Amino acid sequence: MKRLCPTIHELLAFDAVARSESLTQAASTLCITVSAVSKQITSLEEFVGRQLLQKHGRGVALTGHGRMYWQKISGSLRALETATFEMQSGDGDTGILTLASVPTFLTKWLIPRLPDFRKTAPSVTLSFSQHLGAFEDMPSGVDAAIRYGHGEWPGVVSDYIAGKEFVLIASPGLVNAEGLTAAPQVSKCTLLHHEGAPTSWRQWAASHGIPESAVQSGPRFAQYSAVIQAAISGLGVGLVPRILVLEELANESVVTPCGHAITVDQGHYLCFKAERADVPVLAAFRSWILRQARQ
Repeated sequence: MKRLCPTIHELLAFDAVARSESLTQAASTLCITVSAVSKQITSLEEFVGRQLLQKHGRGVALTGHGRMYWQKISGSLRALETATFEMQSGDGDTGILTLASVPTFLTKWLIPRLPDFRKTAPSVTLSFSQHLGAFEDMPSGVDAAIRYGHGEWPGVVSDYIAGKEFVLIASPGLVNAEGLTAAPQVSKCTLLHHEGAPTSWRQWAASHGIPESAVQSGPRFAQYSAVIQAAISGLGVGLVPRILVLEELANESVVTPCGHAITVDQGHYLCFKAERADVPVLAAFRSWILRQARQ
C-alpha cells in the first residue's frame, strides 16, 4: 500500500534543518550523522516532489515551497512534542499549555500576573506562540488564544476577560501645553487611533456630544503598545483600554486629561476549541485567568 505521509524521521530532519539552517547543527540536535540528515531531506523532497532546501552561504535556507511546507507542519510537530511530554509526566494536570496572545495584553496585563498562576498551577508550563490574525483559524499546535475583538470567532468558545472600558490618555506635558480641561478641546489635538478599534473614537465623541467628523483624523497604529508609547512621548491623545495603562496611570507617565471613560463593544477574550475545554492544563489556566479578570 502506498504511504500518504512522509516518515517521522524525514519530518524531524527537515524541521531541525529548517530551524537551524544548518545540516551540521540539525545532525547534532538529532544525534545522527550529517549524511543521515541529508538522506532524510533528499527522501522527503522526492516524496513531496518539490525542492525544500537550497544552499545559502555555508549553510542552507528554505525555498519558497520549503517555507510554506514547514509553516504548515511545524505546529503539528510541536503538538506531538507537547502531547508526548504530558504523557511522560504521568500527571493529568502537568504539562505545557501553548498560548497565542495579542502582544500588548500579554506584556502589560498577563505577564505581570503570571507569578500568581505559577503558585496556583506550579506544574503547568506556559509556551507562547505568535498571536493570531483577525481572520486566522486556531492552529493545531495552539491550545488557546487571547484575542481582541467582538468575541465572535468561528469554531471556538470565547470567554470575555477584560478591556471594554476605554479611557483617554495623554502625557502631562501635552495636557499642560494644550490646556486640556474639557472634552471638546481634545478634537483640536492629534488623535492616536488603533487599527483594531476603528469605532472607539466615534463612540467616545458621541458619548461627549462631539461631532464624529472631529475625531476621524490622526495616525493609525497596529498595536496598543505603540499608541501608549506615542501618548507618553507627547505625540497626541490616545484612547485605550484602561487595563493596558494601569502602570502608566499609577506612575503618571500618562494622565486622563478630561472626559469620562466609555464602554465599547470590543475586548480581550480567551478562545479555545470546545473539545479542549476539559484538558486539565487549559481548564486550570481558564479558571485562573477568569478569576483574575473578576478581581
